[in-house]
Amino acid sequence: MTRYLIVNADDLGCPEGSVDAIRELFALGVVTSTSAMTNKSDWPRAAAMLRAHPEWCAGVHLVMNDGQPVLPRAQVPTLVDRAGNFRDGWALLARYPVLSRAQLRAEWQAQIERFVRAAGRQPSHLDLHCHWPYVFPAWFRLTVELAQAYGGIPVRMPFDDALEEKAAALAAGSGFPAWYVLRNGRRYRQMVARRGLARPNYFENRFTQDGNRTPEFLLALLDELPHGVTELLCHPGTQGWRVGDYEALRQPRVRERIDELGIQLVNYWQLPRLV
Repeated sequence: MTRYLIVNADDLGCPEGSVDAIRELFALGVVTSTSAMTNKSDWPRAAAMLRAHPEWCAGVHLVMNDGQPVLPRAQVPTLVDRAGNFRDGWALLARYPVLSRAQLRAEWQAQIERFVRAAGRQPSHLDLHCHWPYVFPAWFRLTVELAQAYGGIPVRMPFDDALEEKAAALAAGSGFPAWYVLRNGRRYRQMVARRGLARPNYFENRFTQDGNRTPEFLLALLDELPHGVTELLCHPGTQGWRVGDYEALRQPRVRERIDELGIQLVNYWQLPRLV
């Protein structure tokens, strides 16, 4: 079997230099896909970049826990605090009983529509920002419903074909037990399969964690890449902690190792034909 790799750069539109870093990595042929945060301040620059490069694959990074909503505050009152900002972390989860699923769907659809209007295209895929929105099945279900509504586009699947092996590691530090991660992960895979949506076989997020943002760690991941389609998560930028991802990915030896190992770089547009 062939080893395929989607290198997906998250957070396109964040002001920490995401647009400049992702533009360079696309041009170098290392990043093959990106996920846009249309509620962020640099989204207009990101949209201009995507309009100028229709060949660059881009999806929408759905947000409910960072920044402010796209819709007016009055239309999504259960999603925001008194200052009009999204809640994050445990404060977000505590709002689950009163957080309106209808308002969340409307907000996420508005984020997608902003992408369509500004970028001049349909998104290649949908994924969620951070791990908090994956905690409750009702929130993840909205993702697959929207993916289906927009032509059956692919979705990210952190709970991949190796979930049974990874459950304990995924749960570590999250505040949730491994059995909860395993139960929900299996349920999410079923949701995606029932709707006939494509997803990568594997999801690799270790590179973009503290202490791992180095060329050496990335090269080691490439060496052990499984057969099938893997999505490699990264957060390139020219400021703050994102610089580590950016600098590691732009090292020539990374692309050289990909070629040496016979790994085929692909994107979310190609995914339905590969899985």
